[in-house]
This record gives sequence, C-alpha cells and structure tokens, in this order.
Amino acid sequence: MMNYKLLPMIGVAVLLGACGGKEAEVCASKDMRDQLVKVFTDGPLSGRGDLLKDVELRDAAILEKDPDSGVLECVATFRVPVGQQVVQGPLEYRIAPAAKSDHDYLLLFTKSERALALADRIQRVFPAAGTSQ
Repeated sequence: MMNYKLLPMIGVAVLLGACGGKEAEVCASKDMRDQLVKVFTDGPLSGRGDLLKDVELRDAAILEKDPDSGVLECVATFRVPVGQQVVQGPLEYRIAPAAKSDHDYLLLFTKSERALALADRIQRVFPAAGTSQ
C-alpha cells in the first residue's frame, strides 16, 4: 500500500530537481563558456585565444544559490583540447542574472587559484602558450 502522505514531498523533490537541472545548464552555457574563456585570454593566456577555441564546460553543478539575488555559485569541468592532449580541471565561479545586458547571466568572479593552475597546465602542455603572437 502506498503512503499518500509522501506524495507532496516526492512532488516537491522532483520539481526542485528539474529546476536545479535547468539552472545548472546556465552554468555550462555557451555564453558562460565564452565569458570564462575571456578570463583566460585577458589574463594568463593573453594573446593565445587560439588555444581555447574548442573549450567545453562539462559536469556543471550549482554549489549554492542566493535566494534573494539569484546569484549562483557554480562548479564545472573546464576542458581544453590542445593538439592530441586534453587539459581539464574544475573551475568554481559565481554568476548573476543580468537585467540589461547582452548576456542572461554575468560572470562575477572565478576562484583565481584554480584558474591560474589550469592556465599553468595548459602552458606546460603547449609551451608556446605563454608567448604573444
């Protein structure tokens, strides 16, 4: 016999799971990928945008959501194919809904130590990455 008292809780869990999945897609969207790539090309991989043309964001998840502002703390695997090799690593970043912008969400910040470590690994795989062209 089914316990009908649990049905509302099951329904809420399914609904929250579906909403969380949709928001997690925002964390790995093409727009967010492009904003993260810009962090690298404006910083540690300046002048080497060619290395990051095939970047993918995978396995995105929301670590935290601010209920008042809608700010999402995301984590995703930043995957960079460099020649025959692939460099990948986790990135943590915060994004906020944008009211008047070309973007749905704006990148607020990334955890810099992870971004720098990933940029360093890309440079080790492709040594010319540290030089400007």
